[in-house]
Amino acid sequence: MQRDIVSAYVASAAKVVSWLIVSAMVFRRLGADAFAMLALVRATLGILNYTSLGLAPGMIALSAGARRESQAGRSVGSASRVLPHATAGAVLDRLPGIYSNAMLLAVFSAGAGLVLVLLYAFGFTRLLNVPSSRHLQADAGVVVVVMGVGMLARLMGEVPGACIQTMGRIGLDNGLSAGAELAWLGMCVMWLRGEGSLTVVALAYLTSGLLFLVLRWLVAGRFSGVFSPAWALVRRGILRRLLGFGALVVLSQAADYLYAPAAYILINKLIGSGSVAVYAPALQIDSALLLLVSAIGAVLLPRSAVAHAAGEVHIVRAYYVRGTVASFGILAAAAMVIYAVSPWILTKWLGDPMKETQAILGLVLIHTVVGGSSGVARSVLLALGKARPFAISAIVAGVANVVLGYIFVRHLRWGVNGIVIATIIAVVFRCGVWMPWYALRLLRQAKEVVIETAVPAQV
Repeated sequence: MQRDIVSAYVASAAKVVSWLIVSAMVFRRLGADAFAMLALVRATLGILNYTSLGLAPGMIALSAGARRESQAGRSVGSASRVLPHATAGAVLDRLPGIYSNAMLLAVFSAGAGLVLVLLYAFGFTRLLNVPSSRHLQADAGVVVVVMGVGMLARLMGEVPGACIQTMGRIGLDNGLSAGAELAWLGMCVMWLRGEGSLTVVALAYLTSGLLFLVLRWLVAGRFSGVFSPAWALVRRGILRRLLGFGALVVLSQAADYLYAPAAYILINKLIGSGSVAVYAPALQIDSALLLLVSAIGAVLLPRSAVAHAAGEVHIVRAYYVRGTVASFGILAAAAMVIYAVSPWILTKWLGDPMKETQAILGLVLIHTVVGGSSGVARSVLLALGKARPFAISAIVAGVANVVLGYIFVRHLRWGVNGIVIATIIAVVFRCGVWMPWYALRLLRQAKEVVIETAVPAQV
């Protein structure tokens, strides 16, 4: 497992480094307005995550269920050997069917996502306050479309990526992810020489996304033998189970849009487009810190799913406790260091000390530490088949965040501070209070019995 976590950290680091350098290049060479628009486009296009239909975790859950069924009536080996390689016969026998059904759904969801991208691009300048620069006004729609398609390519790649991970090649898949991010960075460095524009940044993002999709598809096809949906393997039952699980995952993902993307919109509409450039660097630091622990949750999701399917609840509990403690420690230590050196970081990164950003950074780091520490709880709850309560709690907290943010800014006149304080309240109550209580309660109840599996049909 250590090797998988290290590879996940490498992939996370590549995302952090690529975005930090690209955004710094945009800020320095194209100006604060271009930086603000790039951040706004990238954040609001997060809505496309909903088109993924939760297919990747659904595939993992179905594969874990296959392993459980194949071992019914027999003693199960240690869950520390989850997602074995080509020796897991039952999983391999069923994987082509699961993969084919998921690929079919991914094609349809990408088509729906493309329609959303085109509609959003058409109304982008009408919905949001785009900086008055003629150049940015003219590029806005093109940037939205090109970056949107690049994001859809990455989302389609989650299906072959889940196949690769289910085959036990987690490190290989993470290597492909890191390579795609570094490819985006490399193309931006080359193409932004001279004048450049946001369109160039978007084209680089699209090119790297398509490359990532093709490589994942080829590698998954090599291991599974499936290079395109095998129509003979398409089954209503599998489609229904994937969609049932995915609907709950998408519902929980919807809450993500009610945090940073919604905050950008509130700031843009209630305070002004210039304040987005104040908030964006703090959010980029927040995102970078969260990537420090995302590797833990990403690896523990498939491992917890298989351990739960095998009835080894004590291992799931160990994953939860150790993973949560490790996540909190890493984030708390990193947050203190970042806060102490933030003037230097912002000056070196953006060429400006960004005093207003420094003023809100301490508050932002509070919800970063608390929220980021709950990533392991998310993996465990999905592994235990509790996607429904998890999704409901995410939506309730997200709505509370938007309502409180609106009140604090519009009526109390707290400015950007009001947006951050609203997020702290929502995150602390959900991630710092409810999720630990609920996860530990479930694990206590399941201590001596095998609880319901994480197969989508039973979620």
